[in-house]
Amino acid sequence: MPTVQQMCASVRLRVDEPLVGKPSMRRILLAVVDGIQNFYTQLENTGQAWALKSDYTLVVAANTSDYLLAIDPSYGKPLQVLTTYPQNPSYIQRYVDFVEFADLNFNWPYPVNLSSWLYTDGSNCTAARMAFYYKDNGSRWVRVLPQPQLTASYLVSFASGDWASAANIEGSPVLSQFHSLVETWAATSILPSCQWLDDQRYNMDHRKELAASLLNDQSKMEDGFNRYCRNLIQDHMGQRVSSLDNDDVSIGGWY
Repeated sequence: MPTVQQMCASVRLRVDEPLVGKPSMRRILLAVVDGIQNFYTQLENTGQAWALKSDYTLVVAANTSDYLLAIDPSYGKPLQVLTTYPQNPSYIQRYVDFVEFADLNFNWPYPVNLSSWLYTDGSNCTAARMAFYYKDNGSRWVRVLPQPQLTASYLVSFASGDWASAANIEGSPVLSQFHSLVETWAATSILPSCQWLDDQRYNMDHRKELAASLLNDQSKMEDGFNRYCRNLIQDHMGQRVSSLDNDDVSIGGWY
């Protein structure tokens, strides 16, 4: 598995090993880290669990709807929410739907404290929906509907988020077999800073030659990467919350 340091060396090779300092190693490192972060972002946007953070336990309390999440930027977007009930080993976990904040109360014709008098699945976990959101100070929160009336726990799985802020030169990205794609992105990024000779005309012509070559390599690598993602994605039936159609909701979640 190539490390970030090894990928930086490969990037210099892909641009025909320009003069030392043209570009600087810091510029190459920045391009590689940016490329890896872009790679993680693309993986995250497939909606699949490529790189997971540890499950986060959300503990809710009575008469409180909003909860601060004690997580750092390395936690990306939420992937799933599961109920837990340790008191009953044979308890069947269920998924809790999460929606956009603005859609949380859409088509909700029930009392806010519904769980206190009607809805239960045999555990203290009475949430039917959740909405994850940011506040303007950068903190991350979740709102639970209906408002909990009992103390309960939920397991929230997050994708890896801000990889770049904690990167180190000895680290390796997930799915490292696609390191060549990241290196090609980085090589294309640093081309304008590359110099091989003092002859500026030669440098300009060589940048154009390398740009065409890198673009050709990149298209083939991206095709392989996209095929890899599609082949591992299982189709799921889902329904988008909308006020423009006849979506309906059951007590336990979306139909």
